Amino acid sequence: MRPLLFLLLSLFNYCQAQVNLNEGLQAYYPFNSEARDLSGNNNHPVFNNAGFTSDRFGRKNHAFHFNGVYQYMRIKNSPSLNFGNTITLSVWVRPTGFYYGICHASQLLSKGGGNYNPGNYALRFDDALFTNGRGCSGTLCDTLHQNFRGTGTVLTPYPGEFIKKGQWYSVIYTNDGKTARLYVNCELKYSVAFPETFTNNEDLFFGKSDDDLFPFWLNGDLDDIRIYNRALSLEEITALCNEQPDTPKAVIPVKKDSIPAKEPVLEKRSNDLVRTIPVDHDSISVTLYDNAEVDGDSITLIYNGKILTTHQRLTDKPLTFYIKIARDSPNELVMYAENLGSIPPNTALMIINDGNKRYELNIKSTESSNGMVRFRLRE
Repeated sequence: MRPLLFLLLSLFNYCQAQVNLNEGLQAYYPFNSEARDLSGNNNHPVFNNAGFTSDRFGRKNHAFHFNGVYQYMRIKNSPSLNFGNTITLSVWVRPTGFYYGICHASQLLSKGGGNYNPGNYALRFDDALFTNGRGCSGTLCDTLHQNFRGTGTVLTPYPGEFIKKGQWYSVIYTNDGKTARLYVNCELKYSVAFPETFTNNEDLFFGKSDDDLFPFWLNGDLDDIRIYNRALSLEEITALCNEQPDTPKAVIPVKKDSIPAKEPVLEKRSNDLVRTIPVDHDSISVTLYDNAEVDGDSITLIYNGKILTTHQRLTDKPLTFYIKIARDSPNELVMYAENLGSIPPNTALMIINDGNKRYELNIKSTESSNGMVRFRLRE
């Protein structure tokens, strides 16, 4: 009896040893009352306007909700987010709506734009498999027959029920250098030959894709996002999608210089109204450039009294944000100068896109006043 018991214990210990959810972990977002990366690789969001919500266990402020209109997170490109030919993407998602724009895709995460181009990686759900790829040819969105998909996919719907709103799903994509596999709630949904190298020079996005034509806004909740530089084993996948709130997790030390700075304390300054702009849509884009010569201007943007982003350098490259316009809100966007650059004052070219309408204006901020733009939703 003892030899048998010893064998069973040995097998148990061996299986346990194969489950190491920290090995190869390049980015980890448990969203426990914050949005930062706990992998130790400092892949913290540089922009986040999503709102806290409850996770699959009912814990408040342990997941983020994306409203399908303008909310997303952006993480700057880094070497730790670019891989060879192996990868694992793991996400918990609760769809609360569908994207009705072109191609009908709802992007969970993406690095490298809206489409599956060489070097890109992404997770989404859409009606492409059920419609045999015809979703982009019309405006009708089939919300009853949507599947999850990853980079490298099958061409027909996989077995099982289609996506339902209000239900949490574990979605795990792996690629071992030869084969792409997708698991939903621990169940293998498809396996397809797809050799690829997952490297590109673009930023990582949650809740949308970095593509003006194919933004693929997500209407849903995200939680426990993990990105690995290797393909997880079946045992590790099973452990991951069965993880419970009381499951012991390895404590990953975070370097002191990786802890994001506290929200800045801003000086009280007057707001100088530059212009009031009437808009037709309840979601608009605002793009900023350094006006004229790039001279090191750094700004904080404040929208309706709340910090939208901070420590942003103005350059000749676009800095774009999406903001929500409401009738019962002041809709005031304030640019606060953190410095005056080498050529005072702090100035920016602001471009507002309201559907097909475009507005350009110059906005400046000084040590005593902020530049402010107000938006009004047309009746």
